[in-house]
Amino acid sequence: MAGESHPVPPPPSWPHVIATTMRLWVERHVVPPRPSTSAASRPTRSYSGGNGSARSLPYRLVGGFVGIAVVAGAVTAFAIARVNAAPSPAHASRSADPVTSAQSSALNSQALTDAAAIRQLTATWVAAQVSRGEIIGCDPLMCAALQQHGLPSADLATLGASTGDPLGSGIVISTAAVRSQLGPRLASVYAPLVIASFGAGASLVQVRVVTPGGMTAYGPAERTDLAARQVAGRELARNSNIQEPAAAKAALQSGRVDSRLMMTLSALAATSRIQVTAFSDAGPGVGTSVPLRQVTVVTSSTTNLRQLLSFLNAQRPPLLANVSQHRDGRMTTVQIQFTAPSPTGLLPTSSTLALAAGSS
Repeated sequence: MAGESHPVPPPPSWPHVIATTMRLWVERHVVPPRPSTSAASRPTRSYSGGNGSARSLPYRLVGGFVGIAVVAGAVTAFAIARVNAAPSPAHASRSADPVTSAQSSALNSQALTDAAAIRQLTATWVAAQVSRGEIIGCDPLMCAALQQHGLPSADLATLGASTGDPLGSGIVISTAAVRSQLGPRLASVYAPLVIASFGAGASLVQVRVVTPGGMTAYGPAERTDLAARQVAGRELARNSNIQEPAAAKAALQSGRVDSRLMMTLSALAATSRIQVTAFSDAGPGVGTSVPLRQVTVVTSSTTNLRQLLSFLNAQRPPLLANVSQHRDGRMTTVQIQFTAPSPTGLLPTSSTLALAAGSS
């Protein structure tokens, strides 16, 4: 009917096309038409059968066999050509392998380069910031990097499958190898506090503080110490002998300043005026959770500078600081820095700050 659509049949397969072609060729060239003359008048060709007797076949039938053989040969040749032209899966895989291998090699090389760079940054920071004599747990590569930066082998404890837990260390360098070995126990049981962090992902390296008792013991101790630092910081912020910008005063009042720094400033302010410019050096990548261990002060008086340096150099651990100075015209800048990690429990919880640093 008009308007009706008829589905278009799919094209015939190659075997069907070949069979049809051969059938038509045989019908046209091999099968004889109805005889219009006697059989005796048709030409024949003799051949010898398997029993040696002579037989006759029509010329058209012989030609038909030849034609069929030619067509079959052509079809076979076409199929072989198509098979040879198509690449085998193994060949395709081999041809893709060089590209995949090159990309994989480049990625692995870049990952190794990144890990080595982060390892060197960590080793540089630890060598400059961590207290000498602190036992540091590390994987073999990190231990080697720390030794290259001047840390003695006696201060290093190599962590591996046969070493067990790192509780004999004060610091653990958390690399991918160490995290793989210790798993979640690293943060929950052994070393809950991160004081420095470098890199990210598989290249992440963290400097962690080992706390006996893990987070269960560390949490209450840290909260108590923070409260004591806040009390002492508010007292120092009201001290008229200490001059500081707003950011430094806020750091004191919030308890962000290391206990050793506050004890040192309190002792210095008892005898002279101190001009503070900034608190700093909490460690990279840790936010506000770690106390600031460095203070920068300035003085224009040679007498005050001499008294300041004499007092600082006379201290003993844990109140012995690293001191550096830089003179610019009449002003001298002095940096007072304590090493990591910051100890807890040095400050009393009362409102009176103990001047444990001694006197000048």
